[in-house]
Amino acid sequence: MSEDFTHRFTGRASDYSMHRPEYPRQILDILKTECGFDQDKTVADIGSGTGLLSRLFLQNGNKVFCVEPNDEMRSFAEQGLSSFPNFVSIKGRAEDTTLKDSSIDLVTVGQALHWFDFQLAKKGFERILRNNRDVCIVYNDRSEKDPFMKEYDSLVRRHARDRAKVPEVNNAFLSSWFRDGMFKKFNLSNEQFLDRQGLAGRIMSASYMPNSSEKEKFTALKNDISNLFESHAEKGKVRMLYETRVFIGKI
Repeated sequence: MSEDFTHRFTGRASDYSMHRPEYPRQILDILKTECGFDQDKTVADIGSGTGLLSRLFLQNGNKVFCVEPNDEMRSFAEQGLSSFPNFVSIKGRAEDTTLKDSSIDLVTVGQALHWFDFQLAKKGFERILRNNRDVCIVYNDRSEKDPFMKEYDSLVRRHARDRAKVPEVNNAFLSSWFRDGMFKKFNLSNEQFLDRQGLAGRIMSASYMPNSSEKEKFTALKNDISNLFESHAEKGKVRMLYETRVFIGKI
């Protein structure tokens, strides 16, 4: 993949950090069962963004190298995670993490695999991983069944522009990353409750949504967000439903 996607989230880090969903703690239980994962294992979270997935492992007591190329996203992670003694921030990318050979027990990727250059990133993962070369890939996918989520998706499709041409994260794509094409998949239910500002921030966190510099498009988007919120809010909140997809295998 020749295009550089590093800067697509510049200007969106605050919304991303505050309004994207967290990741379920059950991921840790799955990793313990599948990989013998525990708090003594060293993690490299690649494309770590503002640290949403990294936080899960830091709270577990793991040493986590957060590798992120976007300065703004990485800065938000540093602000939010610096209180964890095992947090290490790295200015790097999937294709060049700068981490030492055979220094990592588990590579994690949250919501970012589709941005990577496959050949270079895979080679880099193989280099930094020790022993079993375990990799955990996680995506929070919006539910397609819930009525509110259907309207949410319709709004997003109506206003989206400049979508990046990236591969779909399906079984064929994932098989190319894992050793012998073998991996295990787990589905977890996830949700978040957002007020009006939170709903707007969740939508604005996407790299393909209009921003404040695009006045007409931005105003139209804000109006539609307000209407969506008013139609579905209960006690000042709307509920976002997700399916958290977890993929675990060796590389």
